[in-house]
Amino acid sequence: MQGEIVVKQGFSVIGFAKNGSHQQPQDKDVISSLWKQLEQRKQEIQNITDEHTITGICLPPKSAHYFYIAGVEVQSGQHIPNGMSVHTFPTYTYMRYQHKGPVSRLFDTYGKIWEEWFPASGHSLIKGPELEIVNVKHCADPSSEEYEMGIYIPIKLGALND
Repeated sequence: MQGEIVVKQGFSVIGFAKNGSHQQPQDKDVISSLWKQLEQRKQEIQNITDEHTITGICLPPKSAHYFYIAGVEVQSGQHIPNGMSVHTFPTYTYMRYQHKGPVSRLFDTYGKIWEEWFPASGHSLIKGPELEIVNVKHCADPSSEEYEMGIYIPIKLGALND
């Protein structure tokens, strides 16, 4: 799959966040539990930019240990519901890939991104937020074959020493 270069303007999200590790068995459900918490309490968040979009943010990208945020983009982070936090990110250039199918196959898509598609792009990974963006209006069921997620990898165009 060919990725697409996109520029995403700076944004703020309100949601749930937690540290985790892909190497710790007890952390295997960290990300899914954050998404579930968000879906249960999303109605408490004010000034949502797009009611149908949920954004997952992983820092740093392609890392065994991570800080993950499941949130919704907001116009203003003034009212933060109890137990949630606000995070603001600047404008980045991304390589965007599309995952289609159940979340249970998401690691297969990431495998292809990191082993095939991204290396073939000729661009360099940079430190920045890796995004997982889902429009739940299309399909909100993460176990469905119709579920779609945009995966945004922060990049520097070309090789790092260009």
